[in-house]
Amino acid sequence: MGSQKLVNILKIITENLSQQKISFALIGALALSYYGLPRYTSDIDILTEDHFWPNISNIMKKLGYNCYQKSKSFAQFDSEHGVYGKIDFMFVNTQDGKEILDKRINAKDNQLGEQYVIQPTDYIILKFMAIANNPDRAQQDEADIIALLESCHHHLVPDQFDPINTERILYFADRFGQKKRAEQYLKNIINTSSNNQTFHL
Repeated sequence: MGSQKLVNILKIITENLSQQKISFALIGALALSYYGLPRYTSDIDILTEDHFWPNISNIMKKLGYNCYQKSKSFAQFDSEHGVYGKIDFMFVNTQDGKEILDKRINAKDNQLGEQYVIQPTDYIILKFMAIANNPDRAQQDEADIIALLESCHHHLVPDQFDPINTERILYFADRFGQKKRAEQYLKNIINTSSNNQTFHL
């Protein structure tokens, strides 16, 4: 997880998004923190809808950020001299993408506070899409998927989130050409767990 500065910036940005009635949810490393898998990060990753872009652009400019890369699917912001850290927005444009936002929950974390966060199932789906789109970064994405699946399997993810929906994961993994990889991850988690029995006398 990041510093107190990151927590403050997250709060400022999300409050501005909420004031403008912009639907959003945390993804990336900060979402992992809400799942009980904290990882250091200096970046903020936010999922939202493409049609909010004009308002988002205005908000970020007002907060001292410059957009240095924009596509149909992403917008990446940084502040001058990197003072505030990088903010990445991922845009959804389809009904499936909007459904991920609809399933988000207002989650609580002791350090990060209350924020909208995507469900663990949808986090894994987005990771499989990332692997399909950019195989070069597959190693980190795979590590995140496996860690989250293991936590869910051992009931370590907070109860505020829905249980993992393996059928939904496999459906989208198949669409992204990643079904075999998904099946292998799920199989390995189950097999590893069944072999880690503790015996007592």
